[in-house]
Amino acid sequence: MSSSSRTKTYVLSALVMFLTLFAWGVYFVPMGRYLSVAFPGDPNVTGFAYGAGPLAAMVSALVAGWLADKAISARRLFCLLAVVGGVLLWAVPMGKTSFAFSALLFCHALCYFAALPLLNAIVLRALGSSSQYFPWFRSSGTIGWIASGYAIGFAAKALGIAEVATDAVIFKMGAIAFVAAGILALFLRTNDAEDAATKAAGPSPSILVLLADTKFMVFLVFSFLFCIPLALYFTYADTFIASRGIENPEVVMTYGQYSEIFFLLLLPFAFNYLTAKRALLVGMACWAIRYAIFANSGNVEWMLITGVVMHGLCYDFFFVTGMQYADRRAPAGLRNLAQSAVSWVTLGLGLWAGNMIAPLLDSRFIDRTNPKLLVFKDEFWLYPSVFAAVLLVIFALFYRDETRLTDQAKG
Repeated sequence: MSSSSRTKTYVLSALVMFLTLFAWGVYFVPMGRYLSVAFPGDPNVTGFAYGAGPLAAMVSALVAGWLADKAISARRLFCLLAVVGGVLLWAVPMGKTSFAFSALLFCHALCYFAALPLLNAIVLRALGSSSQYFPWFRSSGTIGWIASGYAIGFAAKALGIAEVATDAVIFKMGAIAFVAAGILALFLRTNDAEDAATKAAGPSPSILVLLADTKFMVFLVFSFLFCIPLALYFTYADTFIASRGIENPEVVMTYGQYSEIFFLLLLPFAFNYLTAKRALLVGMACWAIRYAIFANSGNVEWMLITGVVMHGLCYDFFFVTGMQYADRRAPAGLRNLAQSAVSWVTLGLGLWAGNMIAPLLDSRFIDRTNPKLLVFKDEFWLYPSVFAAVLLVIFALFYRDETRLTDQAKG
């Protein structure tokens, strides 16, 4: 690959990542406020709106991965999903009943959560021998998520809207970004020489090859189990921080995104010293420690902020390492499916299971009788901390795999 081609690949990879995560964050974060105005007094639509992602990931992710490996190039499929998903997102606020709104949002989520793991596979393939540095490009997605928050404020000033978070423009901005990401992805060339060699070698391997890979399947099982306690952070952390009396809790929560960027930049260097298993263990340990900090924080502000700032270590060493590990374990011809499988068990099944279990802890440790004075007991976090710690010990003792992410993926 020439220097100019490499530069083009790097710029496009970062830009498509940026736009794809921007498209999600720009409507997802303020959607609760939008729904409170559009459908007042209907808590069911809010619950479904935020549960649509995990449910959609369980429906569409594996199908998209299989199609990308067997029938259509990942870039073209990503473009198709992004364009259709963008059109659907534009149409979401046109749903004037809770059923119509939810149906349109779910159809968009089917496209988005099928496209997201494909994007990971596309960028990893485009980077080729430089795929160790995938976290750097993934960080542009986090920047896109952060930028979406600033875009909402900019749109409010530009359009003269006092409360842009309650306006349909949040969905339209996401739609435009998602369509743009899909079109740009068409110009993101993968390793054509490797593609040709793979096709010349014969038919692509069967999905049974992945199913027969014991190490990969055990990794998927642990990923699923570990996402059960992870779901509690995504659902309850902001509410917990606010209940401690911390000013501007939403701003405090962004510290986690900035931490994520910082550790994504450091992650490729960590791979020089850590195997995939050890990197995953770091992530698992940090989740257990973070929850333990929350469980013992009381109203101590520095402990609460420390728990939030640990997000970079938690997310990057577990989720991003898992994406790259899947790329290393899967043979050529099944890498799109491998990424989709990781998405299915984490963003789909794992987060869904966690949100199904969450009400048990919610009813026991959160007193909502006075909405203006929510009582959120620290003990809530002991359960996910212990669960994560137990999984950590089992994984450390019994999982055997010395795969290094600095090595090349299987040919």
